[in-house]
Amino acid sequence: MDFVEMVEMVDILKRADYDGKYGPYSNPNVRKAKIMTKVVRSLHRNFGVWRSKEQLRKHWSDLKLREHEQYRRIRKLLLKREKRIMTSGDTTTPPKEGEIPTHHEEDVEGGEVHELGEIVTTTGDVDVVAEETHFNSASAQILNGEIMVCNQELEKIKENINYVEK
Repeated sequence: MDFVEMVEMVDILKRADYDGKYGPYSNPNVRKAKIMTKVVRSLHRNFGVWRSKEQLRKHWSDLKLREHEQYRRIRKLLLKREKRIMTSGDTTTPPKEGEIPTHHEEDVEGGEVHELGEIVTTTGDVDVVAEETHFNSASAQILNGEIMVCNQELEKIKENINYVEK
């Protein structure tokens, strides 16, 4: 599961109180099933991927129990996003569940870049991508942010190498 997909899933599950931390709920299993359905639809709508509810439950459980560092990075990213929205004085509202979130450079930390489809530019350059993937401007923006983060990390590595060489 891609990092941006996990961020979307965690955002929805946290906002909907999937774990039931904020109160006793009647029919918690039915409630959880409805929340997970929202996650399935959101991932399909925003990223063009179908994930089963069971698969998403497993990812959620793995994130909380085994992948502590990844979960911390996702929570940190969501807090940053929330703070930026609250403190920026923007009149824009945060993305709703069905909307495609816009990711800024500082939002994407440790994401993975995957090949998505075939893009042909006017200069004749060709990038190979899986054809069944839904490639749109939002996913291009996400990839662009991830590439920028990777470039920053690469620059840091180069600086460290130069420092060690000196």
